[in-house]
Amino acid sequence: MAAPAKAKSKKKLILGVVAIAIIVIAATPIALARAFNVPVAVARFNETTGTSGAGSLNVTIQIVTAWEYFFSIRTQGMVRTTDSSPSSTSSNGGTTNITISMKLTNPSNQTIDLGQTNISGGIGGRTHTIYLSVDQGVRVNGNYRLDVTLTANVVLFGGVVEAQFSKTLQSNFVISGQ
Repeated sequence: MAAPAKAKSKKKLILGVVAIAIIVIAATPIALARAFNVPVAVARFNETTGTSGAGSLNVTIQIVTAWEYFFSIRTQGMVRTTDSSPSSTSSNGGTTNITISMKLTNPSNQTIDLGQTNISGGIGGRTHTIYLSVDQGVRVNGNYRLDVTLTANVVLFGGVVEAQFSKTLQSNFVISGQ
């Protein structure tokens, strides 16, 4: 008779451990964000290497749950790039190395260096998207400024011609209603 009671006790212990793990996983994003909902600033700009062109920096604000941010948006990275029309390096003999450096100024007028991202590939067009939220300092209501410096090094014709391009894009945005 002791064996069934021992097995029942072991099942309760396992269920208890599983329940605690679920609670911890569910509560962690809210604890890290210090809120149920978090703002996400989505900054986008287009760039075309080989023509020294970069479009304007446009920022939109989304309010998402802490779970959506930590388990979906954050896992895909802060900077994402989509090729819209780059040529292959084999067809034109050209390559580009792009560095995107980012700085955020928060409502307290503190500047946060968000680091840089390096991208290598063919010459042509790309769309760059930057996701900023509680991890990067976009947390409280107020006015923010994002400065993005794009530096491209274009190598044509097997390294014979090298062109450098640098441009700083800036956008102001507001978080409100948090």
